[in-house]
Amino acid sequence: MAVKRIVGAKWGICSGQACIGIDYLLVEEKFSSEVIELLKKFIRKFYGDNMVESRVLSRIINKQHFERLCNLLKDPLVAASIVHGGSVDEANL
Repeated sequence: MAVKRIVGAKWGICSGQACIGIDYLLVEEKFSSEVIELLKKFIRKFYGDNMVESRVLSRIINKQHFERLCNLLKDPLVAASIVHGGSVDEANL
């Protein structure tokens, strides 16, 4: 139940741009794999297998912000920590 609410709060109506947007989770290591799999499951359930095609998620406001976020994703520490998603689609800002 908690994971379902986390996904709804992070990618829900305001796409995490509110004070309730979850930026990270602290879980015991023995539960981390299960939590990650549940997050993936509920993301797919809410938004489908291809979030890029989703019409219910907000988009980046302009190319400058898109490029800024792409550069963040290219950081080696960030890139190594991505467990789901991480793809970009400049044609569908």
